[in-house]
Formats: sequence, C-alpha cells, structure tokens
Amino acid sequence: MISTAWSTPLAAYLWQVALHSSIVGLIFYVWVHRLNMPSGRTRRRLLGVLLVLPMVTAAVPGRSSVEFGERIAILNSARILAVPLPWGFHLHDIVLIVGLMMTALTIWQEILPSLRHPPASASNVPASLLTLVRAMPGWAHCAVVISPLPSIMLATGGIPGRERVIVSRGAIDLLTDEELRVVVTHEHAHWLAGRWFRSHALFAVRLLQCYNPVALWVFREYCNEVEIGCDAAAVSGRDPRVLVRVLLKIYEGTDRRDVAGRAALRKRVDVLLGGGPKDNALPPFTILTASAVMLLVLPWIV
Repeated sequence: MISTAWSTPLAAYLWQVALHSSIVGLIFYVWVHRLNMPSGRTRRRLLGVLLVLPMVTAAVPGRSSVEFGERIAILNSARILAVPLPWGFHLHDIVLIVGLMMTALTIWQEILPSLRHPPASASNVPASLLTLVRAMPGWAHCAVVISPLPSIMLATGGIPGRERVIVSRGAIDLLTDEELRVVVTHEHAHWLAGRWFRSHALFAVRLLQCYNPVALWVFREYCNEVEIGCDAAAVSGRDPRVLVRVLLKIYEGTDRRDVAGRAALRKRVDVLLGGGPKDNALPPFTILTASAVMLLVLPWIV
C-alpha cells in the first residue's frame, strides 16, 4: 500500500524536493561553517535559494522514467528507499513517517497559531504610543492595539496599507520610552526594503514543503536573519545597547524550555554587540554561480 502510494508522480516529486533540499542544505551548512560566514544579506540570499531551488530542480521534466534513473542519473534514490529494515519495514516507511510528523508539527506550530487571534483592544492605547507608531514613515493610519500579556511583546500584522501593531501591556510597563521607540522602529523595519513580501513568499514556499524538515530549519534560520536585519535598521544612528537591553529582558522572560527561542535571542545580541550584520560577506556573483551549478547538477539526482 505504501509502496504503491510512493510511486505516484506527486509522492515522487515531494521526495525529490526533500532529497535535493537535503543535499543543498548540507552544502550550505558546510560552506557557511567553513567560511565562518556572518549574519547578513548573504546568508538571507543563500537561505532563500536553499528553500526555492529544490522545488525547481525536482520539477525538471524527463527525470521520472526508469531508464533515466537506472542508466543516466548520478544517484538513483529509489534503491536507497528500498533498503530493508527490521520487522518488515523499508527506509521509505521511515521517510514517510518523518514527513507525516513534520506536517503535523507545521499545522500545530505555525498554521493553527496563525488562525488564533490573541485578545487585544484598540481602547486605552497610550497617546504617546499612538503618536510614536504613526510617526513612522507610511504608518500614518496604522492601527495600534493593546494585548493584556504581562510579558514584553510587539508584533505587526495586516497587509501593506493596512498595517497593525500589537503591543503587550508588559512592553508598556517594562520598557522605557527610548526602548519602546527602538522596538517600534524594529517592527517598522519589517515592512521596509521588501522584507514583508519576501518573508511571506518564502513562507508560502515553506508551507508547500511542510513535510520537509530541512525546509523547516531553513525558514526559521531565514526568519532569524530577517530579525537581525531589522535590528540593524532599528539601531542605525543609535546606541545598539538600547535594543540589547530589550532583548535581554525578553530573554529573561522566555521559558528555559524554549531552547530555540533563547538561542535566537542570544545570537541577535551577539550580532548587535559585534558591530551588526555583515551584508557583503560574499559577492552576489558567487551566490549566482553556486546556484547555477546546483541548478545544473541536482536534476541528475533522482
């Protein structure tokens, strides 16, 4: 039953995307660590390529025939998937289970939370906060709502032209005026330089690969790099230690079990204290060349 389902064109394509994604992900990981590549525009570009490129290379026509897989391809993964395991299982059964688990995780952690709207009210918004938000370029009519959460939280939502800023009661109570200003500037930066469009486009690509653990890792790395870029925009011309203080306050209020969240905050602090992101770690031509090579090589792996 599983073997028959695995042989369908859609299942074969999804597996090819995951396979190519794993190969490119390994290359990216080795490349980044070998070069000790800092955070910045280069890493964001590479992560974007890593998320999109496998969906293209796996769709190249003419790769699904038996002759191509047996005689022409560099690697025929069907043989690997057919490797027998104990109790009558095969490797493709494990791959299928992992894919189903990742899909369930995506629904639980990303789709369902996005459908829930935390309680927030547009009443009792401090006049100073409303003035601060609407003084940001393009936000003259931005909506501001207050969440009753006691922790520090600021977030934006909506679409361009209909932006909304959510500010927690904890942020109002625990942040100074200077700290609140830099955090609002950070949230505003998410809507500048095409960040909003790129993030949402890549999120759609990530949802199409909801079964793929590499895509989950890549998109989270990309989101953290976007946060680092917005941090740099927020502290431009300002003392970065102001934002560092805010991040440390959020870190102290983050559950110790949230290892990934705390690690992301530590990295943002390290980048800020280290002088900010390095946007030109590699020339764009190098990234284009690497992408072209992968585009030519990956279709020969099935």
